[in-house]
Order: sequence, then C-alpha cells, then structure tokens
Amino acid sequence: MVTDSTASLPAAEARLYRVAVVPLRLLAGELVADDGDPATAAIAAAAARGERLTTARPSPDRFAAAYRAAADAGARAVLSVHLSSQLSGTVSSAELAAATSPIPVRVVDAQTIGLGLGLAVLAAAAAAAAGQGADEAAATTMRYAEGIGSFFAIDAPDALLAGGRLAGASASAGPWAGPPQAALVVRTIMQIRSGQIVTVDRVRTRAAAAASLVGLASEFAGRQPVDVGVQHTAAADRAADLADRLAAAIPQIRSVYLVEAGLAIRAHTGPGMLGVTVAPHTTGW
Repeated sequence: MVTDSTASLPAAEARLYRVAVVPLRLLAGELVADDGDPATAAIAAAAARGERLTTARPSPDRFAAAYRAAADAGARAVLSVHLSSQLSGTVSSAELAAATSPIPVRVVDAQTIGLGLGLAVLAAAAAAAAGQGADEAAATTMRYAEGIGSFFAIDAPDALLAGGRLAGASASAGPWAGPPQAALVVRTIMQIRSGQIVTVDRVRTRAAAAASLVGLASEFAGRQPVDVGVQHTAAADRAADLADRLAAAIPQIRSVYLVEAGLAIRAHTGPGMLGVTVAPHTTGW
C-alpha cells in the first residue's frame, strides 16, 4: 500500500497497515525539504518570517522506489491511493512510475485530501487484508471515498487563491472581493466536493466557524454510523474542543481521529485551519 504525505496518517497507523508514505516537496525561498522530514523545521521558520511556502508533487522516481521496495518485500501488486488530481499532479507522477513497476500497480485518485484521504487509505488496507485483489480493492476504495464528507475552515483564502486550488475563484475577483479590512474578519468554510475545493459559508469569528463545521458534519452524517476525523494546523486546543463538540452532536460516531496536518497542507491553508472529515464506519480496522 502506498499513499502520499497529505493523507496525514499517524506514523503508528502507517506502520500497522504497512503503508509507504511518499512525501510531497516543500519550498520556501531557497529552501527545499520533504514533507514530514526534520528539515521542515527550517522551512516552517522561513514561512514564519514571511517567505511564501509552496509545494511540489513527488517525482515519479520517488514512487518508483516505493513500488520496487514493495516488490522486494514480496508484494505481488500495489494499491497506490492519492490526493485529488484536481489539486495536485501527484496522481500523474504515480501513474508514470506505475508504468515501469516490476509488479502491477493500481493508482487510485481518492478525490480528496487530508484525513479524508487517510481514511480512504485505511479502507484500502482493510480491503486488501480481507483478500481483495488490487482491482477489487481499488473499486472498494473509490466507493468508500465517494461517501466521505470533508469540510474545513480557514482564516483567509489567500494561499488557496494564489495556488489556483479554489474552484470558481481567482486572486483578483472571487467571493472575497471587497474592502481589505472586511476580509480580515471573515472565516471561510469550505468543502472538498468531487475532488475540488468549494466555498460553502463565510462567518465572522472562529467560534462561528467551529459551529458551522459541527452543523455541516452532523447534517452529512445523518443517522448512519460514522468515523470522524478532526485535522488542524497549529490549533491543537481548538481541534480538541471541536472533537468533543462533534462527539456530543453525532452520537453514532464510532471512531474519532485527531491529527495535526503537515506543512504540505498548511502551505495552502495557513495556520489556524480546522477540518472535519465524516466517513462511513467500517469494522475493517
């Protein structure tokens, strides 16, 4: 099993399910590092000083190395599950590497990112552990991913706009057009829908943003048993509070995951992001 670092899988889960994580590249000024490496501390410091933090997809060589390692370890096929192709060229890199892999590789575009991707990876691992072949497990993963709802709140959309990752908006004219002073007090609520990031609400305060996330997650969950993930960037206390509120609002939650996103996600959301992922509950893990 292979994924990329935007899946935000905790190291324990990655080891338990034998998931190889290929990192995205981080760039700030003249500094370059892999997402998740110790060297990212310098990248984070540069971003704090005002350097623009950007990302780049992994090279095909990085995926090729992961596929060769799987083959060397005895795998007969690889399921490679990644963030939306509408947000990154990571899937393309994986497909290029798959074409020359010594064993069959099934690349899956999960049409999401962050914990939504992470939970899809766990679903893929469960399918493989249940004896499904690569093609069958890929189909199971895609069906599972289609049932995931991912919502997040950010303080400002500047990085998403600059990176062209916000559907239907531009840096010069979009849903935030207006007096600069007004934009400073707007919290934007977004959803990952069909692989794209779309705006669903705007509120004035972080408290209102958290309340909106709880409402959206509750509505999406309905009455079905669900697993919920809460993700954040440099907002641990607010994320823990949000997890508690979600547990109270959605009594049919079976599992809760609480993680801090890596710098590859922070590059496009900024600090202070809160995200909620709602996924169908599975007993596979």
